[in-house]
Amino acid sequence: MQQPQPSTPFPLTRHENRTFVAQTVYVAGCQFINCVFESCTIVVTNGPFLTQGVQFRRCNWRIDVDILWGAPESRSNLRRLLDMIDGAPDATGLPL
Repeated sequence: MQQPQPSTPFPLTRHENRTFVAQTVYVAGCQFINCVFESCTIVVTNGPFLTQGVQFRRCNWRIDVDILWGAPESRSNLRRLLDMIDGAPDATGLPL
């Protein structure tokens, strides 16, 4: 799943072709390219992140995001995150 590069004033830390096993991984501020997460806890906050070609195997998720009143894109971003967790092939874009 590819997400568009979030517009941030700082570059994202790049992780490519890595396997994370039994770790707590905070995704905010990072980009993960062709990575595998095995039995990890994935922590998602409002910070931007990018994933492309990742696999999540038996991971737990901790989600702490703001759903803003009058901002339908924040609900859409949450839906895309849930699709990503479910492994939906059409889940793209996640500038949380």
